Amino acid sequence: MGVEIEPEWQPATKLNVVGGALDFTSVEPLPDGVTRDQIEEICYTIRELYGEYVDELVAETSLSRREAQTWVLRTLAHEGTDRLSYEAVGLYIWAIGRATEGDPLSRTIVTDYYERAERKIERAEATLKRAGPPPYPDDVYDDPAVLWVDAPVADRLRGRRQPEETYSDVIERLLDGTTAGLSLAELVESYRSERGADYVAVETVYPEWDRDLRLVVGVDEPETTPAAVKEAAALQVGDEPRAFTVDETTDPTHADAHLVGFADTADLSVPVEDGVERVRRALAGVERTLPELVDDLRSAGGTALAVADEPAGAGAHLYPVFLESASPDALAHLERLALDDRTLSVGRVSPVDAETYRGLDHGTTLLWAGEEGGLGRRPLPDDPVERRELFPARVLATST
Repeated sequence: MGVEIEPEWQPATKLNVVGGALDFTSVEPLPDGVTRDQIEEICYTIRELYGEYVDELVAETSLSRREAQTWVLRTLAHEGTDRLSYEAVGLYIWAIGRATEGDPLSRTIVTDYYERAERKIERAEATLKRAGPPPYPDDVYDDPAVLWVDAPVADRLRGRRQPEETYSDVIERLLDGTTAGLSLAELVESYRSERGADYVAVETVYPEWDRDLRLVVGVDEPETTPAAVKEAAALQVGDEPRAFTVDETTDPTHADAHLVGFADTADLSVPVEDGVERVRRALAGVERTLPELVDDLRSAGGTALAVADEPAGAGAHLYPVFLESASPDALAHLERLALDDRTLSVGRVSPVDAETYRGLDHGTTLLWAGEEGGLGRRPLPDDPVERRELFPARVLATST
């Protein structure tokens, strides 16, 4: 099998192409049209990019040279270049090591070097994470990462740390404070005063709509976006800045999936204050823990919470139970339920009264029940693991 190497290709691309054409079943595994001298020339060009880093790892860590070469070339890639394949790394080690009397290293051998390097690095990270007293990073963060700063910066962070805050919390709070944010009320006012807007709503039909808000704004005619909106890096709703985009339209149509922040049309009237508060409460209710959910339900007059034994789509089917008439808006914006080790999507919420719930002809599991309602008191367990184990296995299997 032959290959043609284009002169304008990056060295990594050239080596990947050659590596993909290797045939280890042949006496001569190199593809036709490629010489060992060409491969060596390509590899020495790559060495100019990564060689010093490899040498540093070999000198200062427990990685062997081949482990360091494999890990660097498989993990790192300069901007505008491809990451090397396992076969390409095998060619590199073969050429740079001047062992060209044999065959290039196979994918299996290179993979073994890479996995050995990964294990050593993981052990080193585990040691570093436990260099201080508990609680350890793995116990505090979902995805801990090492961050190096100058000692004076660390002292300043320590001084800004509030009680019960982790360093991650401090950094996130300080970063949020530097975000050029615009409140939803300010956005509405900018569009009303500069563009005659009569309708502002948040689209909720998209998955995870709360993480990147899409606003529909009704305007008189397409013009320049208000400066305050154009310059804003985030939309501030409550205490949290959120990414956002705006879709301007001269003929806004109210939809059930619209969370209206302001409306002054012939068909709908929503004052700014009411609309902003509605959006804030909806965003706060999108993702809840089970204790928070029970508190919300209890505050709304609910007496129990159940889950269907079978999923609804790719998520849980929840039944908020009320003593008499069920509130149709109960948990209306709930989309995710955070458990101790996973997050469940909520596929459907079906508010019911206690009598209707007792007559359901399909399987459900009672998660919590209060004194009233005649369902038998069932307190929510204090242990997060026990709370998670209340859910049917088929429902838990839908989690992320």
